[in-house]
Amino acid sequence: MSTDERPDEPEVQRLGQLMHQLHGVLGPSPEDVVGIDLPRHQLRALFVVAKHGPTSVSALADATHASLASTSSLADRLVRSGHLDRGPDATDRRRVLLSVTPAGLRLVARLEARFHERFERLVSAMGPDARAALGIGLEDIIRAADELGMRRDHEPHQHHAGDRA
Repeated sequence: MSTDERPDEPEVQRLGQLMHQLHGVLGPSPEDVVGIDLPRHQLRALFVVAKHGPTSVSALADATHASLASTSSLADRLVRSGHLDRGPDATDRRRVLLSVTPAGLRLVARLEARFHERFERLVSAMGPDARAALGIGLEDIIRAADELGMRRDHEPHQHHAGDRA
C-alpha cells in the first residue's frame, strides 16, 4: 500500500471503534455465561489451549500476553475447576503441557456455537450487497494479517472463488 492509499487516522479510529462495538455484539452475552464461574481472562486461556492443543504455560503466557507467574496461577485455577489438565509432554518428559478436559471442550463448543448463531443471525439480516461487501472486507483483513505476520491461528488464508487477487 502506498502512502497515497493509506487510510487517514480518523477513518482508522472509526474502524477500530466499530470493531470494538462488534466485539461487544459477538462476544459472550450474559446468558451465555450463566453458570460459568470463569472470568474472561480464564475463558480466553481456555480458548487458546482448545485451539492450539496441548500447550506449555510459557506458550500460553506468550499467546495471552500475560506474565509467566500470572499465567501459571491462571492455569492452576483452570486445572482446579476441571477445564484443563496438566500432563507430561510425550516427547520431553521434563516439560509439562496443559490440555483441555472434556468439560473444557464442552464449554468452548457451547460458547463457539452461540457466537456462530449470533453471527449468522446478524449476517442474515443484512442485504446481499452488504454481505458481499463484508466478505470482501473480511478477506482483506485476513490477507493483511497474513502479509503483516499477524495471524494467531497460523493458518494461511485460503483463497475462494470470487476472492479478489
